[in-house]
Amino acid sequence: GFVREVAVRELIRDCSPEALVALIERLNDWVPQIRDLALSGMNNYLNPAQAPALLYALDSIMALAARQRVDHAPTYTAARTVLQSPEIRDEVFANFLTRQGKAARYLFSLLLETDFDPQRLLRSALAHRELTVRLAAVSVCQDLSPAQASPLLIEALSRPGAKVRVNILRALLPLSDDPGQLLRMALLDPSPSIRSLARWAAPRHGVDAPEVLAQRLSQDFPTRKREWLGVLGLAAELEIRLQKHWLTEALSSIYPSVRQAAVRLLGDEDLPLMLGALGDSSEKVYLAAYALTDKQPWAALNAGVAAKLDCEWHDLPPQRSRAILHLMSSWQQVAYLLKRLEAEPVIETFWLRQVDLWCDRQYQAVDPVTSKDQRNALVQRLRALAASGLIQSDRVALFTD
Repeated sequence: GFVREVAVRELIRDCSPEALVALIERLNDWVPQIRDLALSGMNNYLNPAQAPALLYALDSIMALAARQRVDHAPTYTAARTVLQSPEIRDEVFANFLTRQGKAARYLFSLLLETDFDPQRLLRSALAHRELTVRLAAVSVCQDLSPAQASPLLIEALSRPGAKVRVNILRALLPLSDDPGQLLRMALLDPSPSIRSLARWAAPRHGVDAPEVLAQRLSQDFPTRKREWLGVLGLAAELEIRLQKHWLTEALSSIYPSVRQAAVRLLGDEDLPLMLGALGDSSEKVYLAAYALTDKQPWAALNAGVAAKLDCEWHDLPPQRSRAILHLMSSWQQVAYLLKRLEAEPVIETFWLRQVDLWCDRQYQAVDPVTSKDQRNALVQRLRALAASGLIQSDRVALFTD
């Protein structure tokens, strides 16, 4: 206790932001005399001139509220009152703009209790980097008059952050003079959550979502990613098929997210477009196209996949080429590999390796679309290759005997 008392006295003489943090820690000391000494030192900081130190120690000041060895409410309230002083309000506001988490929420509520310009404060809070501050600002705006709240909320609606924007839209609907127009814009929003709220509210305000989509589709193609995602997203949610020229344009977009959204709209009749998307440079687009293509029947896929691999096998990453090959039925896969082996003797070693890999994966090939005669012919060719030592004979014997 004596050592801590000496340390506290030194901290009182130091008078710095770091010393204030240490003094606040000693306010909860288990020795009453040290607590009293620390409190006397803390009182030296409870004036507007010490605003930088108080803001530096803000986390420690907020923590006082949870400490219960003694009642810290008077100290906590005194510090809060100092931070609300008119002469340092701009300094506190500037600090608020840089904060995150609990400190940002604390300073926002502190400034709300003052006569600081509410429009300026709320506009900054709605654009704050702290999500919970933005959400709190939306709640505060709901208590304002429509004339005050609407401009702030409309401005904030254009900023990213779906969780906040959904709350803003929900707050704006009862305030808007033309909720129908607001909903028509929201139905084509790039955010799924915004569109979901808009589709729920549309019938209540006489807005027909399919009609909104049809009107947009009668216009020129979108030029921005946000516009594309709104159109494609609404079409998917309404289960409305887009015309082929719209799908083709979307699949040629420079934005991977737009191409991925377009792939999800493809139907069974769009197999050529699905196969084209398998060569997309974006892994996400490729995976979306692969998942869709994998659902198609082998009878429809075999010829198209073979034609694609004829042109692109060596241009695609090896793993992707093999994966696309697996879209074909089992025996058609090896039929394709044997065809390439025969057609490209210059790289015979490469194609023999692919045949070997195919054999390694087989145990009992299930393929209802390949005729028995063709299967028998393929088996004979595999056995001939194995007998020549060009592929491993044990694997061939395992699934052909």
